[in-house]
Amino acid sequence: MGRETVITYDDVLDSIRTFNNGLEQSKRFREQIPFFQSWYYVPELDSVGPSKFIRYKDMTWLEYIRDHSELDSRVAEPVLSKWFKRLEEKSAESIWVRQRVDRLLGQYGKTVNSSSKFSAPTGWSLIGEDKASHSPNIRIATNTGDANPQVEIFWQAFLGLSPDDQKALADRIMNRKP
Repeated sequence: MGRETVITYDDVLDSIRTFNNGLEQSKRFREQIPFFQSWYYVPELDSVGPSKFIRYKDMTWLEYIRDHSELDSRVAEPVLSKWFKRLEEKSAESIWVRQRVDRLLGQYGKTVNSSSKFSAPTGWSLIGEDKASHSPNIRIATNTGDANPQVEIFWQAFLGLSPDDQKALADRIMNRKP
């Protein structure tokens, strides 16, 4: 099948939006989740999508359900590597992106495939003055000095909570007895 792949980073953003909307709209589309093994994070949307879907320009979830067996999975990595890098397994960034995938899939009672790999835009990092997210919605730690990566993961997870959940967690921490 000769389907057009994404050409620009904006195409990738559109594909990730479409993927996430498809999950909300279709139980049949959600049944594909166990087959997704390569996840891509975009800080601009604080969202994730699988290469198997997002590599194609203007793909809809209906088209994916209909055509997924005919789509060439070997196309994804070269296409997406223009903008993304694979995250090192067990790095703070990889763990953080996996949490985003877990949170998305958890909404539908699904879990991430155990052999999944995670990618993010080249140059993106949780920590570092010269590697900042492009997202206005994500606050990235800078000048963290010798901050423990687990502390940074906790902090980023905390920032992802709703204001009510942040308050409840802060209250719980403050009322902890030794």
